[in-house]
Amino acid sequence: MFDPYRRPTVAVVGAGIAGCTAAAECAFSGFDTTLFDRKPRVGGHLNAPGAQKVSRRQHFRTPYLKLTKTDGSPTSLTSHLSAAVEKSGAVFSGGSEVTAAEWNADDGQWEITFTRDGEQHTERFDVLIRATGEPSPWIAVPGREHADADELYLHNGVDVVGLPNTLFVDYHTPDPKFDEKSWAVYEARGDYARRYVRQLEIRGPGAMTVKRDKWRVQPGTVRGLKGALVEFDTDAHEFTRAANHRPQTRRTAPSVAG
Repeated sequence: MFDPYRRPTVAVVGAGIAGCTAAAECAFSGFDTTLFDRKPRVGGHLNAPGAQKVSRRQHFRTPYLKLTKTDGSPTSLTSHLSAAVEKSGAVFSGGSEVTAAEWNADDGQWEITFTRDGEQHTERFDVLIRATGEPSPWIAVPGREHADADELYLHNGVDVVGLPNTLFVDYHTPDPKFDEKSWAVYEARGDYARRYVRQLEIRGPGAMTVKRDKWRVQPGTVRGLKGALVEFDTDAHEFTRAANHRPQTRRTAPSVAG
């Protein structure tokens, strides 16, 4: 059993641009955050052998994330990401391949299984954030043995229908506008993740899922996406308290005899 009034913990899987942004945003807000990636360094596709130089406009614009200058080269961009993650206090678990994620309804936590240096480990986190940019057969959908987590993904959004305490901050789109100004979307999604975790902290340990009648396709433009992620819509989410939640007892001041 864990203390129901501690701050939520966050697991971010995938250390590309999206994962680093979400991890840094959550960690800067004071949440214990671990960033997993199968590669030993952050950057994702920026570390690929054929990675090309992009526009120098591709960088963070949020002041506390923008810690180094970039020239558009993959090396400068990975340094840009690494500086934000390190400064935020997020723990980077490089060389760790996540192989399974199962929801523990009693404790209201995700059990994340990963391999590192040939050994298997399992740790628990309150919130799971996927940022791999790939399908996730390793995520077990509660109560649906053969369900695919990606079928529940809110396209171009962040919420996932039917998965508690889960966000997908990566995206796939052929829209050239995303390639031109994609970091603005990453920052908007990272900020949304931070506010999502904050809502869970306010409510206490439990499962927070998006309501099915609120499952809608988000706008397909950068401006539309940023606008849709401006605030956390509490009415669009259901919350179920964890079974191990213990109400806080209120202390009363001792009476003083007159």
